[in-house]
Amino acid sequence: MNREEQERRGFFRIDDDVALSYRLVPSSVVSEEASPLRMGEGYPASLANELERMREVSRIHFRHVEKDLPEVARYLAHLDNKIDLLAQHIVMDSDDIFVKSTQAVNISGSGIAFIVNGALNVGDYIELRFVLKPSLANIKTYSKVISCQPDNGQFRVAVEFTYLSDDDRDLLIRHVVKKQMNDIREHKTL
Repeated sequence: MNREEQERRGFFRIDDDVALSYRLVPSSVVSEEASPLRMGEGYPASLANELERMREVSRIHFRHVEKDLPEVARYLAHLDNKIDLLAQHIVMDSDDIFVKSTQAVNISGSGIAFIVNGALNVGDYIELRFVLKPSLANIKTYSKVISCQPDNGQFRVAVEFTYLSDDDRDLLIRHVVKKQMNDIREHKTL
């Protein structure tokens, strides 16, 4: 296994369901427009992304409140759930990528594999957007196709994230770890 393959495998991978859309882009667009510095400029974070980041920051404070004032913590958790519900409805109504159905993917902090109807060429670049559930965090990245294999009349394509902001990568890694922990808990209770 070469160094690049080892780095790609350096992240946990999970099976998940996400709302996803992509479009082919020429490599010239990726190299000219998507430098790591420019990817963050003019790319506003979604409401769900900002709420998720805020939740991470406030988690430590919440634990202190929960320890000292459990009733206040229950009330704050209830308010947090209300905010999540409102954000969920706003995102579902306003985000053109969000669809009522999702598709199965295999995802990590370095790439994603999913099913497409038409074949893509290895080396093609795509602009990829996907929405994580249940947080509805919206991730946008330029990615490079690293494999495309026939799969029951469709194609299973695997892409490597070429340009992904540090904030989005952190959000994605936290999502993968949380999902993995939830899957382990569910498996133990069975």
